[in-house]
Amino acid sequence: RIQCCSNMPRVKGNFLERLDQGPVICDGGFVFALEKRGYVTAGPWTPEAVVEHPEAVKQIHREFVRAGSDVNQAFTFYASEDKLNNRGNKAGQHGVYKINKAACEVVREVVDQDSEGYGLVAGGISQPPCFLTYLDKEKVKEELKKQFVVFKEQKVDLR
Repeated sequence: RIQCCSNMPRVKGNFLERLDQGPVICDGGFVFALEKRGYVTAGPWTPEAVVEHPEAVKQIHREFVRAGSDVNQAFTFYASEDKLNNRGNKAGQHGVYKINKAACEVVREVVDQDSEGYGLVAGGISQPPCFLTYLDKEKVKEELKKQFVVFKEQKVDLR
């Protein structure tokens, strides 16, 4: 287990119960952390790192837990099917389901092992590019549903 270095009192409970007790600390900054370590090149974003470099993503989750993060987000930023295939991004070869499932599994493993029961897992919903075109409401709903399905199956705490 990782010892949290924060001196803040830790609170258990669901997200709203924790908010009632004071600040809730969330993680963030995965793309930049992975880029600094040489795992990705920022551009059309890089959620495929959770499939291609799961240990690197786990390590970043561990660092956030150690720093006192209460909410630990699955690394699913920009993981919608149409975004993964946008502008030649190689992430499309993995698909949104595989990426988001791996992201949920990685963060859940770290939270369950290292947060001593204090961590919550969040799934990050990404705005798909088809939303920006405003052309097809059903296509937008379909792309969003692909993201929600994984979060529901993986029983993330916040979605």
